[in-house]
Amino acid sequence: MKWFLYAISLIWISVGCCTILYTNETKNIIRSLIKTIDQKILSILPFVFGILFLFSASASRNPWFIRLIGFIGITKGLLIFINPKGCYDKFSEWYLNSLSDQTHRFYGIFAIILGTAVLFWIL
Repeated sequence: MKWFLYAISLIWISVGCCTILYTNETKNIIRSLIKTIDQKILSILPFVFGILFLFSASASRNPWFIRLIGFIGITKGLLIFINPKGCYDKFSEWYLNSLSDQTHRFYGIFAIILGTAVLFWIL
């Protein structure tokens, strides 16, 4: 499962770079994805990625951290699917409309750091 860790870390690094350099364009792409794709279908992605993280934890130097990311992904997928009290809609509106550009850039920096860490922890 090294291939999954390599792929996801490179995706995180590239998305983080795009978020820092092209903040408005990245927000528009995320907005269009959230608005056009049904949330039940969208919930499958973090759930499946969480399961893949759990399976690929053994290919890492810090398997506990990869498992933690996997459990967070599974939980996120379930919460998006169940959507208790409309929390997904509130969160997506807050994320798309209320956050400043600096906060989006901070998320980009965090994605670059996380992607780099996972890339260096692969055995």
